[in-house]
Amino acid sequence: MRQEQQDPRPGSTSFIHITDMHLLDHPDEKFHGLNTRSSLERVLSQGLSRYPDIDFLLFTGDISQTENGQSYDIFQSIIQQYHLPVYCVPGNHDSPRLLQNLIPSSPNEAISIINFSSFSLVLVNSRVVGQNYGKISPRCLQQLQEHLHLNQHQMTIVAIHHPPLKTNSKWLDDLGLQNQTEFLRIINKHPGNTLVLSGHVHQEIDYQRGKLRILTTPSTCHQFEANCDHMNRTNTPPAYRYIRLTASHNIETRVHYVDQEWNQENSPNIMDTRESIEC
Repeated sequence: MRQEQQDPRPGSTSFIHITDMHLLDHPDEKFHGLNTRSSLERVLSQGLSRYPDIDFLLFTGDISQTENGQSYDIFQSIIQQYHLPVYCVPGNHDSPRLLQNLIPSSPNEAISIINFSSFSLVLVNSRVVGQNYGKISPRCLQQLQEHLHLNQHQMTIVAIHHPPLKTNSKWLDDLGLQNQTEFLRIINKHPGNTLVLSGHVHQEIDYQRGKLRILTTPSTCHQFEANCDHMNRTNTPPAYRYIRLTASHNIETRVHYVDQEWNQENSPNIMDTRESIEC
């Protein structure tokens, strides 16, 4: 289990949550008609122009579509322009080993913990080799439980690719977090506030129950139609989520979509893709 200490500016902490970039091995390649490198660059450019004083960037998986080193080289060439701390978790299309080589705090067989002054950021790997669904290993669940037990009154942010909730879309729920019941049992025992940040579902979800809040963020490439039994990609633009955590642990958040002009130029019309299940 890896731990780091971070000391951002006193008071509130803010960051941008980005997910599901699906980068390919060549900068000019397109994924279902969309250049995912270009869309990520546009999302980062707009996000950091709007919020230039954030403390870090958080990426919750499917950084790569191919699991190949070339896609992570493209990712590195993009993020190194911004000189910000970067935290990542792997998604079902990622190579945890290659991602960890690039971002050492990225989790693989153990969780990673970034300790801030008023909260901790826990990075969890939910990838299952050869599968699109997710599952947290018993070892990582035990480490998470131990961390929460030792920090009972501290706020915790958990970053994990597969969200621990049902989406009301059968095909997505079939590819969701398989042991979400065990995960939520551990989280719900924690007396402190917990924020879970995820990707995978390519749409915006905001769920709250008691001291637990779960947020998913749309992709930087294609979005999925909500409440649908099969996969439909929509022409909703790429997006990112801004999050500000106040000193009193209030969560302020907003999802931003890139400008419509860029969307009309780069994104195809709604596509029925029920023959191709991947996310």
